[in-house]
Parts: sequence; C-alpha cells; structure tokens
Amino acid sequence: MFLSSLLQSTLGDFLYAVGFFVEYTVVRFLRTLSVVGRWLRRAVGGLLVVALRPPVHALLDLKEALHSPGRFLLSYLLPVVTAAGLIVLVRTGVSLPFVLRVVVNGQTVGYVASEEDFDNARADVMARVNSARALLAADNETLSWDVEPGYTLAIGGETMTESEIANEILRISGSEITEATAVYVDGNLQFVTTEGDHLRHYLNAVKAPWDDPTSTTTRVSFAHDLRLVDGVYLTDSVVPYSDVLTALQANDSAILQVKVAQSVTDVQEIPYDTETQEDSELDFGKSETVQEGVPGSEAVTRELTYINGELIDDQVVNVQVLQSPTPEIIRRGTRLKSGMIGKLGTGTFIWPVPHYKSISRWANLDPTAPGYHRAVDIAAPAGTPICAADSGTVVEVVSMHYSWGNYVKIDHGNGYTTLYAHMSAFAVSLGDTVTQGQVIGYVGNTGNSYGNHCHFEMAYNNVLFSAYDVFPNMPTRNPDF
Repeated sequence: MFLSSLLQSTLGDFLYAVGFFVEYTVVRFLRTLSVVGRWLRRAVGGLLVVALRPPVHALLDLKEALHSPGRFLLSYLLPVVTAAGLIVLVRTGVSLPFVLRVVVNGQTVGYVASEEDFDNARADVMARVNSARALLAADNETLSWDVEPGYTLAIGGETMTESEIANEILRISGSEITEATAVYVDGNLQFVTTEGDHLRHYLNAVKAPWDDPTSTTTRVSFAHDLRLVDGVYLTDSVVPYSDVLTALQANDSAILQVKVAQSVTDVQEIPYDTETQEDSELDFGKSETVQEGVPGSEAVTRELTYINGELIDDQVVNVQVLQSPTPEIIRRGTRLKSGMIGKLGTGTFIWPVPHYKSISRWANLDPTAPGYHRAVDIAAPAGTPICAADSGTVVEVVSMHYSWGNYVKIDHGNGYTTLYAHMSAFAVSLGDTVTQGQVIGYVGNTGNSYGNHCHFEMAYNNVLFSAYDVFPNMPTRNPDF
C-alpha cells in the first residue's frame, strides 16, 4: 500500500514537471515572436519613409512652383536652358574650320591646313634659296635673304598646298623670281631649269624602251626618285638646260638608271601530306590506303625588279590558295603473330622478318663445339623486307663483306646492338635514326650464303647472345643453307 502511494506521488511530480516545461517553452517562443514582429514593423516603416520622402517632396515643390511661375522658371527651366546653350556652343566651336594663316612681314600669304604643311612649305622655300646661294657661291657672290614666314591661328579660309604656299612666299618676298621647274632627286632639290617641258620629254624617251603600254602588271620608273615640280624659283637658282642634262647623264650618278617592277603570278602545285594510322587489327608489315592524296594548288605572285634590264630582286608578295590538298591516309598494321615480340632486360624487340618463322638454325655460341654460329638464320623469299628489331642508330652499312655480304648494324643506345646480314639491298644509310619496325633492307643471298635468308645477330655490351632467349616460341626447320 505504501509503495503504491509512493509510485503515484512520483508519477504525479514527473507529469507536473513536464507540463510546466512545455508551457514555459511555448510562452518564451511567443514572446520572442512578438519582439521580432515589432522590430520588423519599425524597420519596414523606416525604409518606406526614406524611399517615399524624395518623391513626396518633389510633388510638394512642383505644386508650390505651379502657384509661383517665376520660381518655377528660375529653379527648373533656367538650368536646362543654360546646359543646352553650353552644348550648342561646344559643338559649334569644335566644328569651326581652324586653319593657319601664313604671313610674311605682316602680310597674309595664304592658308595651310596644319603646322606640318607650314614646316614643309618653309623647308621647300629654304631649299630653293639654298640652291640659288650654291650657284652664286661658285661665282663668289652672295644672296641676301631675310624673309622669315610665320603663322597665326585663323578661322576659315581656303587652304593651299605646300608647293603653292612656297610659291606665294617667294612672290611676296620681293626677290627676283621666275617660273621654272625644279628637279628633285630622292627628295632633295638638285637643279632648277626653265626647260621643264623639254626635260620631261627627254626623261620619257629614256623610259620608253622599257615601257609596255599593254601590260597592267609592269611599272617603269627611275632607280632614284626623280621628280619634276613646276613653280616659282629664284632667278639666281636657274641652271642652263645643258648643264642639267650633263649632270643627270653622268655615269657615276646613275640617276637615269631605269627600274622596271613586274608582277608575275604562277599557279603552283601544293603537295599533299601522308598520314599514317597504326592499326592493331591489321598484320604487321601490311598497309592499306584509306584515302587517296590529291595535290592542291596556289597562285604565287612574285615581284620582279630589274635595273637597266638586269634582275636585282625577286620577292614573293602574295600567296593565294586556290585548292587545299587532300592528305593521303594510310593504315599500317602493328599486329604481330604469336612469338614475334619479346623482351630481354631493358630491350624490347620484334622479329626482324615479320610473317616468316622458318628458322634453319639458332645461334651456337660455344666456339669449342661443332657448328659454331653467331646468329639465327631466318628463311624468307628474296626481296622480303627486313625491319629494325628496335629503335636505334645505324652504325654500319657494309657492302659485300666476304662472309655476311650486304649487312646493317644498329646500335639501340641501351647496350644492345643487332646485325642483319646477306641483304639483297639496303633501305637505310650510315648514321640514320630508325624506329622499331622500320624497313632497313631486303632479304637476299649475298656473301657466304647458300639460300635467301636473314642472318640476325644480337649482342649486349658487345657480347653475343642467342635470339632464342628473346623468341623461344619460334619453330625450327632445317633447309640446306
């Protein structure tokens, strides 16, 4: 009875504790939700006030401005009109045709487009002046020249070329001038003559034998840049026409050498490439053409340059592919029959005469035993390809050795060497680098041999070993070699 009462009391206390905990937890959760809700209301309200304040103030200002037009114009329209006026002013200023007004002693000569044009015109004037000074100096005379052109910035005005402005500077200088023709050689003023038309006729006659009026690909000129410029020049700079011809025809000057530039276009063949794809499903030594190669074509334009008929330069200036070549694709077999590949130490070798397993005898390397023999003899028809057993360098190619006949020796670079004898022909040369499986020669019956076969020696660090150690599964037959 006592235990029953104690149990009921304990159970009642436990249930009361559980109920109190649940109620307390729920009350705390509801209070937390209430606090979070109040915080969110304040935050959202603040954001709305910040976001709506500018448009509300703008609406109020607009309402007030409509009741007061003067304030509206000053506050809104005036800044807009000012900005528009500034934009128009800038665009108008940028589009104004600014030029340089060339002046001499305060007098306007003309207008040029840029400072570079002015500098070139001024240099041209000084070249004409210096030409006159050089001629006067030969007669112990001097030329007084104190004209110094300048320029100012101006708006508008029709611009002149460099040569035209140079002519006007000379005209306004007050010096004694004349209409003449200047001869420029490689950009430098060399002579001034009043017989410009005669000189042009003479120069055209010099070029005439080399000119072909029917050709559109031939350009005829002088080897030097020879240019005639009509204009106004100082009278003291004029040279007699005969003196100009004498100077131009001088052999040491070579000014009148004729240059002919000719463009020639030829259609040339573009050879096709050969792509080799190794196929493990095809027997070693066999190959099949998967795609025939087709040559392409290209138009090659060359620039031929002649001086007095002698070719001095030939350059390719353009290449245009007319048709791209189609590569030849060859499938080469790599599958070896059982026993035709082996490994010894660090060397991996393939059977040197693929598809031919007939062996007359293996190597017998005991010099005291009867039938001493250095290599394995592999029987095969004459002309059968012999392949390199491994990659390496051809170190010996010997013709008609008294015993081995024609033979090849390969150093594989890892201590191993192989030798292939009694060949009918070679496919490699001394010093060639060969890859495993590459054809190096063909089966024959040269030297001390009594039938077509390949004598195949193997050595490591110059010590012979039997190929049987590498290819132990090869069958043996005994024809009479």
